[in-house]
Amino acid sequence: MITIKKTLLCDFPLYTYPYLKNNHGLIFCFTTRDGGYSNGKFKSLNLDYHVGDDSVNVKKNREIILNEIGLKRLKKIYSVKQVHGSSIINIDRNKDYRSDDILEEADCIITDLPDTPVMVMGADCNLILAADVDKKVVAAVHAGWKGTLNELVSKAILFLKKRFKSKAGDLFVSFGPSIRRCCYKVTGPVLEKFVSRFGDGNFYLKKHNGIYLDLAMVNYMQLEKLGLKEKNISDCKMCTYCSPGFFSYRKSKITGRQAGIAIIK
Repeated sequence: MITIKKTLLCDFPLYTYPYLKNNHGLIFCFTTRDGGYSNGKFKSLNLDYHVGDDSVNVKKNREIILNEIGLKRLKKIYSVKQVHGSSIINIDRNKDYRSDDILEEADCIITDLPDTPVMVMGADCNLILAADVDKKVVAAVHAGWKGTLNELVSKAILFLKKRFKSKAGDLFVSFGPSIRRCCYKVTGPVLEKFVSRFGDGNFYLKKHNGIYLDLAMVNYMQLEKLGLKEKNISDCKMCTYCSPGFFSYRKSKITGRQAGIAIIK
């Protein structure tokens, strides 16, 4: 398995995937909550325009990321209005978005355009980045429990296979920081939905004080079912709830959002 690497760029922490950049000219990065301009409950690198933060600070935070990864010449990181659904937006040459804040509702962005960063955001949800290294296509997926249950990551991979003729062996996927089984407590009815769809597997743990669900594992199972190679799937394995340095909605309802960003250089 090729691993995600935590890097410090002038005290600016990022989780990156050097193999893709060095070998295929593709950039994957996952942010933390540190290194930005936002204040108060959004301190400091909030990247979402729709959580109550000052939009000027959000814009500056997005620019910081491009500067730190050496893409200062680019001006936008595109995101959509995330709604915990299963819709996909494909940014191609027929779409000319004037704003980096795309108001279309979706939870997955795909593009084959160079220098067009795509981003999904979360504060506990799974942020999953995928790339076809042969066709040079990237996808950014936001999958909370609803997106995971509705198999959004599977739909994204199937979209790549249908639209771009992607082959499973050419696909690389990375999991960013998210709430993990150690902390993601769910109700019985929620667990029943997952067992009904995915079977009674080892993606949950019952303790004396409740049921704990492993959403990352459920998404991994979907990728495995579609034939992706284990060695091409990487995971930073950081829990946003119990690890310091991340936004967590379960911990603080009013909070910022970290992000997963994919770029074709």
